[in-house]
Amino acid sequence: MEDVLEVFRGIFKYFFGASKRELISLYPWMSIWEQKCASIVVLLDLLLLILLVMIFKNWIARNRKVLNTAAYGITAFSFVYVGLILGAQPTTANLVILHNGIKEGAFMLGLFVMEPYIFILFNFMILTMFVWGRGVFCGWLCPYGAMLELLNRLIVNKFPKLRVALPEKVHWKLIYLKYVILAVILVVGLFNFILAEYLAEVEPFKTFVLKLQRQWYFVAYFLLITAASLVVYRAYCRYICPLGAALGLPSFLKIFPLVKPERHSLCGTCKICGRTCSYQAIKADGRIDSRECLDCLECQVNYWDEHRCPAVIKNKRKAETQEAKA
Repeated sequence: MEDVLEVFRGIFKYFFGASKRELISLYPWMSIWEQKCASIVVLLDLLLLILLVMIFKNWIARNRKVLNTAAYGITAFSFVYVGLILGAQPTTANLVILHNGIKEGAFMLGLFVMEPYIFILFNFMILTMFVWGRGVFCGWLCPYGAMLELLNRLIVNKFPKLRVALPEKVHWKLIYLKYVILAVILVVGLFNFILAEYLAEVEPFKTFVLKLQRQWYFVAYFLLITAASLVVYRAYCRYICPLGAALGLPSFLKIFPLVKPERHSLCGTCKICGRTCSYQAIKADGRIDSRECLDCLECQVNYWDEHRCPAVIKNKRKAETQEAKA
């Protein structure tokens, strides 16, 4: 708690008159933030853009061209700028540090603010996972996830025979694998952080950020998991990623996410959204599983489609009939 207060004292002094030299000597992290100020502003602009997409997604989903432009543009920028240029890829190792700090009552906020990009992204992740679910980060911002999304859009969509959809029964069992992986890493981290960090290599993120400049077995694993995520659509994100599992935990409670996707009373009868959901996040009764939804907004496009959604077509015809009678 004292560490948290110390950070806020530093912020207060920064805005209310302390000299720069004094601040940097007292709070070394301020020098890092100042040096990275321009790139921090660009990152914050990206986060603001993603928030605007989420806030106005019902309007955006009514126009597929607008949605595709936003999706391509944001994921490409997340992949190139956030991932390759900034190297800002949150990992489960960050969660282990946070978990251990809370357990020991010595959460060191000062340690986190030394990495401004990761600090900003983690705060964004925490906010959005409660409001919209894991999909905001996993579907729009995660650099590795963005790379997989672009590869799927640019390569696999042109060669659909490459893709394999797992049977529903297999899919709904496999989704729990990532939660088991997360639990193992966090439990081991309580006793041996080095081992937990090694186990966190199940994430290909470090190899991704280092641009494959690692030992051959890390590179081989990266290529294998990436290839598997092209054959089975984003298999890593859906079945293995412990960070995605952590972001999905609040959605086990019915209250979260606070903002839920729009659904019609007829949803679940026509199966259109379920058949077109590449993540297989829509259950047989039409309910969207927020633990698995990565907010591609494809179902929301269907929701507003006057030529495809049976509920919209029915309401439109009803309105036309009433107008004709009037």
